[in-house]
Amino acid sequence: MGRLPLEGIRVADFSWIINGPQIAQWLATMGAEVIKIESQVYIDIGRINPSGMADRIAGPNRNGYYHALNYGKKAITLNLATEKGRALADDIIRKSDLVLECFPTPAATKLGVTYERIRAVKPDIVMVSVSLLGKTGLEPSSWVGWGPMACCFVGMFDAQGYPGGPPRQTGGTWPDYAIASAVTFHVLAALRHRKRTGEGQWIDASMGETVIGQMPEWYMDYTMNGRDRRQRGNRDDKMAPHNTYPCVGEDKWIAIAVGSQSEWEALCRAMGNPAWTRDAKFADQYSRWRSSDELDSHLAQWTRGQDHIALANDLQRAGVAAGPVLDSVEIHDDPHLWAWGFFRKINHREVGERILPNMPVRMSNVAELNYSMPPDLGQHNREIFGGLLGLSDVEIANLMEQKVIH
Repeated sequence: MGRLPLEGIRVADFSWIINGPQIAQWLATMGAEVIKIESQVYIDIGRINPSGMADRIAGPNRNGYYHALNYGKKAITLNLATEKGRALADDIIRKSDLVLECFPTPAATKLGVTYERIRAVKPDIVMVSVSLLGKTGLEPSSWVGWGPMACCFVGMFDAQGYPGGPPRQTGGTWPDYAIASAVTFHVLAALRHRKRTGEGQWIDASMGETVIGQMPEWYMDYTMNGRDRRQRGNRDDKMAPHNTYPCVGEDKWIAIAVGSQSEWEALCRAMGNPAWTRDAKFADQYSRWRSSDELDSHLAQWTRGQDHIALANDLQRAGVAAGPVLDSVEIHDDPHLWAWGFFRKINHREVGERILPNMPVRMSNVAELNYSMPPDLGQHNREIFGGLLGLSDVEIANLMEQKVIH
């Protein structure tokens, strides 16, 4: 089988929390050497989030969120608040192809992690900066915030929810993961450009603009038609039925979407062709769409007595687009995800065996992506400072005593 596609690429990774680590993880699993540059002064929030601690025991190497976003990497500790620390960071940058950071502009400037300064260290460097709303432009470019704030700023929450209700949050930190996938593509393009031309460049990445680009209907309907799309629940502009319906059990649901007459007829057969389906108001797609409330009421009466997973399987076999709304326990136990290899058991030196999500890709000419154990804080200090930078054990010990390597 072939080598990993990004072998030979080195990344100086100054990022933390979610979006930057996810970008770096994509690169690491594909073979890049990712050096995660951390600090005990400003420790990665992902390491210390109390809700993610294995066995509810606190510790910088025990956090499940950190493990899920940082396998495949190497980790060092370096105090960038010191002159010697920044000098060592520069030495790593000179030996790297890519620099990654996700600090607010004031913090990036204070730590010396700006494109202007880093380009002076290595002119052909490719650098990625991830922020709430980009680091160029008007005043919002200096704003600080989390993923849900990006959704608010670009209108995503306003476009969600049910008629007459308040805006609704998607849940979690969806924009962080969305931008990670988008930026990884641009990193590969920038590296290819550098290989052809010798030119480095700065990738200024915005979580907010990424979100806008992934909700085109909401934006384009206003710019082209003057319509303000908001709070439509699960309804679609054309398809009906198109909603989630209650099933047996507490808060158990199934999603059903019918996009054609043949799919509607398949759904009717699956329901046993009840008399109400022959009503003229359900005869064609437009009529069903106009009668969505009544249609949803009929469907809910039918689904309410059935298991959401079994019913979804039956409808799929019948040719109807349907899927169970799974909770976290059901996702963990899902046989398809295990058979496909999405979950992986990793034996961590401190917390023992843990189940982590793999990257959602398979590559036919690669036997195994890089899923090495998530690194402990400072685990690779001697390998990087001694091996890559050539410092002696005495020099490393002195720098540790001075809290430069810290």
